[in-house]
Amino acid sequence: MKKDRVLFGIILILGSIFMILSKLGYFEDFNIFYLFLSGVFLFVSIRSLFRKNFYGVFFPLAFIGIIYSKQLGITDITPGPILIAAALLSLGLSLIFKKPKYVINNGDYDKIYEDVAYEDSEYINLNTSFGSSIKYINTDNFKCANLSCSFGSMKLYFDNASILNDSAVLKLDVSFGGVEIFVPKDWYIDDKTSVSFGGLTEKNKGDRNTSKTLILTGDISFSGVDIIYI
Repeated sequence: MKKDRVLFGIILILGSIFMILSKLGYFEDFNIFYLFLSGVFLFVSIRSLFRKNFYGVFFPLAFIGIIYSKQLGITDITPGPILIAAALLSLGLSLIFKKPKYVINNGDYDKIYEDVAYEDSEYINLNTSFGSSIKYINTDNFKCANLSCSFGSMKLYFDNASILNDSAVLKLDVSFGGVEIFVPKDWYIDDKTSVSFGGLTEKNKGDRNTSKTLILTGDISFSGVDIIYI
């Protein structure tokens, strides 16, 4: 994740330099902004491919197609059809190449858990696509959850959940969506997510001492995630 931030930071710096040079009369034959934007989209697409985040693969490529539709001779399929095709390809491949659901690193062991259907279990799977949902986690021994949200919104409540050990894991896979996560005020959030064209914010955060940590991992692309302390 650190390498991703460094590489994206370099792209932003180079983009600002090229834009200034173009205003000074250099690179007159090129649209520097479009070139820079295409570079960012291509970076996100390649990075998402290695993570099997297909929404992050096809939508940036679709945006590149829209930018250069005249040069590529595809004006008849932009912007609507190419975006619909990107959505269908992303959804189809996400269903075919399903990711492992849970990964816990507890110091002494690594464990992978598949889907668990019950929201009062220690290991929970949560999915929302092209819709909205509200999920309540009611368990006395929460350990891990996998949250997948694409083209939709989700509200997730942990106010009736307890962490018996020192930490629990919430793995995020959020693409083109919005997620609100409500957690107890005495929990600490350890953010280890990778973010592309999105953001993760914490609200109502106060000074507190706690031994209970919720570790956030996974990918957030073209989305917003809000952590709200209650």
